[in-house]
Amino acid sequence: MLKILIRIFSSKIESFFRKKKEEVFTSNSLEENIHAVLTYIAESNHQHLIPSQVLEIIRQYRHTYPVLDSKNIDAYLSEISGHYKVRLNTVSKNLKEIQTYISEDSPFIFFRINDLNLHLESFSIVSYHAGAYHIQELGDHSGSAWISEKDLIIRLGLEHSSDQIDWIVSEPIFPFSSTSTQSAGSSNISQAIEQIFQLLRLERRDIGIIVIYGIGIGILSLVIPIATSSLVNIVSFGVLIQPVVVLTFLVVCFLGFAGAMQIIQTYVIEILQRRVFVRIATEFAAKFPKIKQEALDSFHKPELANRFFDTVTIQKAINTLLVDGLAVVLTTIIGFTLIGIYHPIFLLFAMIILFIGGYFIVYKMGRAAGESHIKVSKEKYRIAAWIEEISRHTAIFHSKFGANFGLEKADSIARDYLYARENYFKKLIRQIAGLIVLQTLASAVVLGIGGYLVIHRQLTIGQLVAAELVIAKVLSDIAKFGKHLDSFYSLISAVDKINTVFQLPIIKSGITPYTTTDKPIEVEISHLSYSLANKHTVFSDLSLKLTSKSITGIRVSTPYDANVFLDLIAAIRVPSHGSVSFDKQNIHETDYHQNHDDSFLIRGNEIFEGSILDNIRMGRDHISLIEIREALESLDFWTTVEKLPQGLHTHLLTFGHPFDNIQTGMMQIARAILGKPRLLLIDGTLDSLPPNFQKSALKILLNKNRPWTLVIVSRSEQILGYTDQILHLMPDEYKLTPNKNKGVVS
Repeated sequence: MLKILIRIFSSKIESFFRKKKEEVFTSNSLEENIHAVLTYIAESNHQHLIPSQVLEIIRQYRHTYPVLDSKNIDAYLSEISGHYKVRLNTVSKNLKEIQTYISEDSPFIFFRINDLNLHLESFSIVSYHAGAYHIQELGDHSGSAWISEKDLIIRLGLEHSSDQIDWIVSEPIFPFSSTSTQSAGSSNISQAIEQIFQLLRLERRDIGIIVIYGIGIGILSLVIPIATSSLVNIVSFGVLIQPVVVLTFLVVCFLGFAGAMQIIQTYVIEILQRRVFVRIATEFAAKFPKIKQEALDSFHKPELANRFFDTVTIQKAINTLLVDGLAVVLTTIIGFTLIGIYHPIFLLFAMIILFIGGYFIVYKMGRAAGESHIKVSKEKYRIAAWIEEISRHTAIFHSKFGANFGLEKADSIARDYLYARENYFKKLIRQIAGLIVLQTLASAVVLGIGGYLVIHRQLTIGQLVAAELVIAKVLSDIAKFGKHLDSFYSLISAVDKINTVFQLPIIKSGITPYTTTDKPIEVEISHLSYSLANKHTVFSDLSLKLTSKSITGIRVSTPYDANVFLDLIAAIRVPSHGSVSFDKQNIHETDYHQNHDDSFLIRGNEIFEGSILDNIRMGRDHISLIEIREALESLDFWTTVEKLPQGLHTHLLTFGHPFDNIQTGMMQIARAILGKPRLLLIDGTLDSLPPNFQKSALKILLNKNRPWTLVIVSRSEQILGYTDQILHLMPDEYKLTPNKNKGVVS
């Protein structure tokens, strides 16, 4: 009895201390489990992280999210997933719908937090087969197991497999460039080939399926020569109709099966083409806003974006190479293996053919052809860029001399293109000629060797016929390989073009969470220096402070200096030395997207193709139509929008047509103030407005209840007269002076 009481007392004490320990470590345990899940997601997307980086991320976000629960977990995951180089999406699908999409590279992850004990339940489904699901446990537990659909339904708390449930799926933010290991000194063709291998790694599952089907098709394509050999042997021993009928039936069955596999292979390639298109499109869209402005200074951005159209070339090349090109390679290997079985001398002959054709003709001669095709592609983009220039500057090319100049320059660039194309074609035609010569000589050699072996009773007539048919098919395919080489060079050139965008450096985001407040931002610039790529120094040791809610006007001798200054404050450019801080937080050490959400830069004409509503909201669906109307009314711009047949839904072209620069400027001011930024930067937009619009805009911008710190670049002394202080950005002189004669907008 005493032993029982001691045991009960001991268990109570252990339980008490266990609960206390859980109270202390539950939050950290949950946090670590979430990071274990994110690390798993990153690794499944081939984004490998250094352990110390993971620990630093955990430490930095611990202050912002001291307690994690089901209410704030979505925001936490959204903020932190970017540091793991992945993008998370939530999809609502039932078990039946996810079965065809499950794979180790794209697992479906179940994620649930119990708010009572802050316990995380998380697992991923990595495969499905014959009614069972392969589960990978995440978080506290590890290991994997196969479970039935019935058990999975119970674990998920569902009633039926058709019930919808939320899953987390992921993708790398930059699937092509984030895992690149290209060396700076490598040639264009080497970098393009490395990028192609990166694409193959990303799509290795589908490409593996295509190769397997290709091998099956290649083996079944040998049915005809093998059947012919058998038929010759049957006829040699006498005319029997029954074996012929059976042989014919088998040939029909095998060829029909090969045709079915080819249809499936074509379908898989179509899916692969769609996926490649989407991958490249999303990477372009995700990458452009994050590219360093210093890198873009040497490019014309619309021309750079045109590189995306080479995605279509990549799709076509994938189709050609994976269907026809792969068929040639597999048929060659399988065919030469078959004739090698007939006699060892044929195997030696096959190795010689592969060495001459593969190494000398395709590889050695192909490197020069690939480089030449890249030059052809560059000339193609040069002429496209010039045609864009002609279409953009319509006024200057309407005159006779302007039209003649445009035509002459287009003709000059076209000549360069023709020269590059001719140079490439010379190299390509040499390869094609080499393959044709190889086909001719090899066919004759096989016939001679085969005849010799038949005479010496080392080969049957049927085997000779089969060998000749196989060699004829293989060599014919090799001779036609020229068009596939052209597709391969087109693929290299296309990848080289999109690689230009993928390899541009991006602005690095700090891992420290950015802390925001309800007050306007205080901007502090400390010992800032900035130089352009050509070593021209724009700013040197600039230090100043813009207090919260202040209105600062900027007077410059060179508008470009003001442009660069606002870029530095908005974190579009990175200082060479020194720092820019928002509320004592270095904007280049904190999360890039978080501090950008607090600031807004109005500059030039940044109206994209879409409706007025799309341009004003910019995806911020929480901004209601009532708020939009009130903002436009306060700007005296609602009447203009209301008169349009479709109102806010009126479709605008790029740069806002049919609106003029005044109207697009008012739209951009409305877009900015509706977001209620804590820092508002205006780069000359107010100067282009007529007095009535300028007055209504300034009333809102300078309102005493404004939620922002305001910085205005202007050439108008009247506008600068409304500011609290004026920053003079002159060569080798930076001076911030109070505005003693500040005016009031009446």
